[in-house]
Amino acid sequence: MLPMLLNLALLVLGVSVADNPYNVEGALTPIEIADIAKEVGFPEEAIPEAVRIVLLESKGKSDKLQDNADDPAIGLFQVDLKPHWDLNGSKNPMRKWFKKRGVENRKDAVEWLKDPMNNAEAALQIWTDRKKREDSPTGWEAWSAYNGGSKPTNREQDDWDLATKAMELYIDSLEDGKDVVKETTESTPINTNVQLEGKEEFESQVPQQAGSFEGNQIKTNITRDMQPMSPRKQKINNNFVKLFQSMVRAE
Repeated sequence: MLPMLLNLALLVLGVSVADNPYNVEGALTPIEIADIAKEVGFPEEAIPEAVRIVLLESKGKSDKLQDNADDPAIGLFQVDLKPHWDLNGSKNPMRKWFKKRGVENRKDAVEWLKDPMNNAEAALQIWTDRKKREDSPTGWEAWSAYNGGSKPTNREQDDWDLATKAMELYIDSLEDGKDVVKETTESTPINTNVQLEGKEEFESQVPQQAGSFEGNQIKTNITRDMQPMSPRKQKINNNFVKLFQSMVRAE
């Protein structure tokens, strides 16, 4: 349900969750980024910002390398090896973390981090460690792309707008999903009571293919008891209708 709702919302606003918002070939989509972040263990409340960070850092390209080969940042979250591998001593807990996963040298670290799941797992560890510091209330301060939730000076406005829109629409989709579940669980129960009066007459006159007397009674009750759409579902439906109409006119 959530991917469908997010896809519709993004389509209406000119961005599709089924495609990379920057149109980068082979790059991941916002919903794929969210799924990876969720799978490696990012908490639900951190996933929207994870989507924006990834889009700003790598545009969703899992094998992206920073231009400066001597100081590479790798993959989805652009994990920087200068502080997280090169730095020695107690100030760099990540090197020990890498070695526990079989990464023995810098070259191996680069290749290992090109895998999107590995990269997200490393990002989660960096985020978790950073969040323990007093100067990092969110954990995202480890990434310059976060900048306290405002556009960094070294980022293009268009890139920032696309990443932020994808993040906001992902949040909206979660709220839409909650409302759909609530409306489903709180809706009026379907009336399945069956009146047996007239059953013999029905079965003698209606072909068997039309279904049982009880089944047709239930169908009648469902039709009678159907509730109108909620305002939120009606809005989504209206947006879809407008989108479809514009596509038809374009043809």
